[in-house]
Amino acid sequence: MPTWKDLLGWAIDECSDIKKPLNFFMQQENGDLSLVASRISKDYQSWAWGDGREHFPDILFESEVPKDIYLKYHICRYLKSFGVKVIDDHSAEAEAFSSIRPQSVITTNYDKLIEAVLPDYQPVLGRGLITAPFANIGEIYKIHGTVDKPSSVVITHDDYSGFSQRRKYLTAKLLTFFAEHPILFVGYSIEDENIRNVLHDLDQAMEIPGDLVSNVFVLSRPTAPNPATEKIVQVSPSKGVRVQAIEAEDFQWVFEALGHNAPLANVNPQVLRAILARSYHLVRKDIPRQMLEVDFDLISTKTSSEEEFAKLFGIADLQPATEFSAKYPFNLTEVGKKLGFPGWHRANTLIAKIRDETGVDIKASDNQYHCTVRISKKSKAQMYSQDAVDLLACVRDEQPYNVELVGAPEDDQA
Repeated sequence: MPTWKDLLGWAIDECSDIKKPLNFFMQQENGDLSLVASRISKDYQSWAWGDGREHFPDILFESEVPKDIYLKYHICRYLKSFGVKVIDDHSAEAEAFSSIRPQSVITTNYDKLIEAVLPDYQPVLGRGLITAPFANIGEIYKIHGTVDKPSSVVITHDDYSGFSQRRKYLTAKLLTFFAEHPILFVGYSIEDENIRNVLHDLDQAMEIPGDLVSNVFVLSRPTAPNPATEKIVQVSPSKGVRVQAIEAEDFQWVFEALGHNAPLANVNPQVLRAILARSYHLVRKDIPRQMLEVDFDLISTKTSSEEEFAKLFGIADLQPATEFSAKYPFNLTEVGKKLGFPGWHRANTLIAKIRDETGVDIKASDNQYHCTVRISKKSKAQMYSQDAVDLLACVRDEQPYNVELVGAPEDDQA
């Protein structure tokens, strides 16, 4: 996908009302890309109301629509055209990233690639980071907007000014993450303004000492033959913050190392979000607003052990001795690893190959290879059997195979 500079260059080439090339605007605005975006957004408005109207839906021509929406809409449509499929050259890296199962992901990217790589995570737009009232788990914070909502995109100078004013709220949330978890910056330069600003805010709030900040890592591509393992980020003219630096041509080994201690490795993030949300509303809203009879003996009993406490939420351990667990013990990531792959992606490719070659999609129904398990009203998990592993092994090795679907056994799949 294009860099920010390349994206603006594409947008300039697309608009017939813009007569100058990108470098002209770069000279005019001293290389400030947000100011370049602001300049060309005016030309996009003129173009949309003239020769370029066919490129935009009628709803964008209402009087209350902001004038920079035409640039944002055109850019979002362009970025959507790239899709979200991870190309084969980087599939192992993407699978290794998904294995980290982080507490949360914060991204300035507009596209939806991270949602595709972490499908159980909930995307949240910028202000959602502030308004969510309970601990945030399994969420992707798109602080610069998303292609699904062009008006949310942060790209012009005014957008960045507004974002800068709201950054203190983001910093407040980051302080919680900073105190409780390691933070990994991926893909940024160590000199990136976003990193400097965040660390500057953290330093002001926490008075970070001059020694190494042990739980902040910056992962980027190599810039020198012998990269340092620590770097200093100059957060102000008088203050530098030392952080841990990792440089690698391929991020796969880094992600795999972090994935060995994945925070949410054995649990569906959707379930945790549902429990946290309901617990918060129960304690903060439901109980204070109505008279309730509380069975303290029951509460005392249920909180005496972790197993009993979990049952208050309707949670119980899935015992491997049950018929269903014995029949379908693997999720798709585990299937992929049993086949010798780093994660789920190539196993999913083999399933697609079976569908293309035989017309049978083993994921489309409950059968001897696959079964869908409902874990909440809105959330499901896909589980696979040893038969599925054996079948995919034949497809992987290009051996003859036959697919005949048999219904899954009756059991308490819910």
